[in-house]
Amino acid sequence: MDIISFVSNLRQEALLLGDYNAVRGMCSRRLATLRKRLGRANKKKFAQQPPLTAEDVGNDHTHIHLLLYSSERAYSHAMHLKSLLADDASTATPAMRAHSVSRLHKAYTHATALCTLLSDPVSKATEKDVLEAHAYAASLRGSEAFEKSHWEASIVAFSEARIIYSVLLNSNKNELYRDQLTSTIDPSIRYSAYQLQLPRNMGVATISRKYFPREQAEKVVTVIEALDPSIFSESDEDTPMAGTAGSVSSVTWRSHSAPVDNAEISVALAGAQAVENAYYAKTPGEAASTEAFDDVLAAWQEAVDATKKAIDDLQAENVKMEDQRMQNLQLTSTVVNYSLICWRVARNRVMIQGIAQGGKKGKKGGPEIRVKKLGHLKEEVALYDAILQSLEQVYDLPGVARDEEFTKELDSKKAYFSASKCAIIAQSHALLSNRRNALALLNRALSYVSTPHVSSASIPSHKGLEIDSETASEIRTRLKGEVSRFQALVEMDNIAAKTATKGGNSGVVLERLDKYPEGKDFDFENGIVQWPPKVSPVPVKPVFLDVAWNFIEYPGDGGPRAVVETKEKESKAETKKGGFLGSLWGR
Repeated sequence: MDIISFVSNLRQEALLLGDYNAVRGMCSRRLATLRKRLGRANKKKFAQQPPLTAEDVGNDHTHIHLLLYSSERAYSHAMHLKSLLADDASTATPAMRAHSVSRLHKAYTHATALCTLLSDPVSKATEKDVLEAHAYAASLRGSEAFEKSHWEASIVAFSEARIIYSVLLNSNKNELYRDQLTSTIDPSIRYSAYQLQLPRNMGVATISRKYFPREQAEKVVTVIEALDPSIFSESDEDTPMAGTAGSVSSVTWRSHSAPVDNAEISVALAGAQAVENAYYAKTPGEAASTEAFDDVLAAWQEAVDATKKAIDDLQAENVKMEDQRMQNLQLTSTVVNYSLICWRVARNRVMIQGIAQGGKKGKKGGPEIRVKKLGHLKEEVALYDAILQSLEQVYDLPGVARDEEFTKELDSKKAYFSASKCAIIAQSHALLSNRRNALALLNRALSYVSTPHVSSASIPSHKGLEIDSETASEIRTRLKGEVSRFQALVEMDNIAAKTATKGGNSGVVLERLDKYPEGKDFDFENGIVQWPPKVSPVPVKPVFLDVAWNFIEYPGDGGPRAVVETKEKESKAETKKGGFLGSLWGR
């Protein structure tokens, strides 16, 4: 029948719409449609509805939706009136408050009728359906008592709902039960216990076991014990919520220790430690996935939330910071927040390794590959930014600023991640052929890790911030090599730029064999020959040009042929005058 799923979906729609009155109208419309479909619509207006029977539910389980829609319609009406009272307290009247409480009582009445129907074997309901119906009715009864400020009745009702949901959570592992516990039931139990001035070292599970109404719900107790015989045992410590048994009695931060008096913090710490041990027990391949960190982060976040709530409660009671209870909670806050930050850093470092390994698979070049590589580098830079922001949060934890040794260790770790970030940005500039920028960034990265790595055994070491001396020396050596390489590349770029501006040694080597390069003006851009060859003019003087000269005539001067013939005649006349007789007569 899935009662909890049906109710959760309705209330989720209320959160999405942001208006309980709209949800109320939606329930009315769906209720009218369902009555028509089931043949239970009234032929006359304002006529009384025929009562539901267990046979009707047994024949068609959809009949229970009639009671659920009616109950949720009344509940939405009550929440709408409550929101109006919260928005404008000046308009709040005793009548409006009483009306809101009456709507909750009507919702509880419909839920009780549902429990009665499902308890009948004719309805063919399972034990799970019966437990869900009783938990739903108990939560509505607790809400009514809470609005009336009947704190003990509220604890009794919510304790019944919590025990049932805890048993269902252990048996079915449905997260909807956990949502009901964390969103409504547990906060209501804590506030009611605060109003009754119950001891603060009592956890929610202990209070639920103590105030569970066993006499009024004997049948329910039988079903609960059949599913989980140890649910009412005193040794059980918040098993459904923390996911582990046991508790933590004290915490240690460097040379200081503090007892853990709050039961919720104690159980949350035990749960976080158990989840950590489960993570370390995984194989290297499983531990390298980002999903493996989700449970650890969630467990430590619960410990952080429990500690923050305990501190807020003491501040609400005007407890001074010098009080020993506040000092213990401050130290506990430092421990849990530091652990949460370290695991966040660990997850980010694993993600960076995955991105780097994925980027090495593409060996071919080209614009598309370059764009992908730039995208990977951008993701790595974003993760390094998140790591540096997490380290900045460590400085703000209580007691960290006064610890010089620990702050030095943090400075060295921050320098390591800053150097890694600068090196990644330098790679992106190198891909874009901005070698000067890459050299400047690599030089900056080298300056970060120029100081020796600080390491102390007294400082708590976590997976996320583990940086040994070998790792620090490795990045220092690699950065030195990259700086030297890019210095040579930048120098070559400078020489090529000077050569291009002078233009003296432009062209391939084959075209300037008669020139000797002076100084450092080497041209690295051109090769020995031009390849592929290009069509270019070549200065030549073929024989046919000289022959053609004899046949060219120009207008006006007889042309070059006449000149040539005149010269030939003169040369012949001189030849005739010459000789032995010619020379004599000529004298």
